[in-house]
Amino acid sequence: MDSEKLVEAERLQRHRERQEAFRERRRRGALLVPIEIERSTLAALERLALLDQGERDPRAVATAVVRFLAAAGPVAGLGDALYPPADC
Repeated sequence: MDSEKLVEAERLQRHRERQEAFRERRRRGALLVPIEIERSTLAALERLALLDQGERDPRAVATAVVRFLAAAGPVAGLGDALYPPADC
């Protein structure tokens, strides 16, 4: 009987943690989306030193993707500065 109560308490704790994570994402305006990462993308993240060689933990991969996307805007701005559009 005690083990059933423990299992139920753990289930409720996980549920509370998921709810809080959802609320926090919502406050920040963030979205949680599933994505599929190909081997070539993993290799690219490794080459960019955003992911340790051979690392395949989903949280580590997600962190690497987020870091890559965070840099995308400034990198695009650098490209615009170096190679302005022809219509300017």
